[in-house]
Amino acid sequence: MADECCTVGKSLTSLCSVRTGQWVGDCFVYTNAPNRLNYIVGDQVYTISHFDQPTYVLGYLPRDGRIYVCDKDVAVTSFALSLGVIEYQTLVLRGDLDAANEMLPDIPEEQKNKIARFLEGQGYKDQALEIATDSEHRFELALGLGQLQIALQLAREADVEHKWKTVGDAALTAWDLALAVECFKHARDLSSLLLLYTSSADASGLRDLAAQAKQAGLHNIAFTALWQLSDVDGCIDLLLDTHRVAEAVLFAQTYKPSRCPEIVAQWKKELDTAGKGKVARLLGVPGEDDMFPEWEESLRLEKEGGHGQASLIDVDDEGEEEDGAASPEEEEVKEPLIEAETTEA
Repeated sequence: MADECCTVGKSLTSLCSVRTGQWVGDCFVYTNAPNRLNYIVGDQVYTISHFDQPTYVLGYLPRDGRIYVCDKDVAVTSFALSLGVIEYQTLVLRGDLDAANEMLPDIPEEQKNKIARFLEGQGYKDQALEIATDSEHRFELALGLGQLQIALQLAREADVEHKWKTVGDAALTAWDLALAVECFKHARDLSSLLLLYTSSADASGLRDLAAQAKQAGLHNIAFTALWQLSDVDGCIDLLLDTHRVAEAVLFAQTYKPSRCPEIVAQWKKELDTAGKGKVARLLGVPGEDDMFPEWEESLRLEKEGGHGQASLIDVDDEGEEEDGAASPEEEEVKEPLIEAETTEA
């Protein structure tokens, strides 16, 4: 008991001057110079209310569970102060969690969130998650404890984008990719979905993402998804749909030469419509003008490459000889070595 009194004394000396106060069980309730109504449990100070003028403690009525205060005009005000909550906090601060848990059924339901905040402050987040009734507080606790299933359930109940995004980020940190994809879909976080689909080579997901991004007007994401699918025609169509005809011409010239003439014709038509006929006449049409001497070779390469759907980088091992047979270049290297060894011998 002496140690507890010493602890309370240290807490009081660290505060402003106490104006009036009263002991309520193991709790000291007081008003101070900054016009606050506080109470101390152990070495923890909690504020009940703030005032704009000096107030004085009149007393505590256990029957009502309220602390009564008044100002200089004797205007009486009361505040709820549950004795059960105070006793619970005292037991927790003493480290007697078993005895504290036995008191939980007697604590009013409206005080459970207060208890949960108290337990969180003391580092007992698991117990706080079990006791808390406020969904926002439970969501924060579940994320902090890595309880993704509880956080997912709360996100489904709230169905708010930022909560889906938060759970998705937590799932990605925990390497739960399936849960991350589900959350990012609900959050409409297309950038994160693009990252997941490309890293996991999910062709079906990329196809759906391209359509969703195009509908949402996120053309960069749609183009990237189509490019990852090697859908050259889809990329060209997207450029044309977004009125990027010049870029579509250059893209087709590189990856789909067979579509280049029709796109150039469309480009020239748009320039004529815009009153830029002189510029339109300067444009050459592949296959019709002599400005493209390697045009036939480009078409041949496109046809041999699977109509633009083949891999852009050749990673096949066709150039390697089978059964360990040496290439002609290797044979030429070996022959001088053999002659040198014979000369030395």
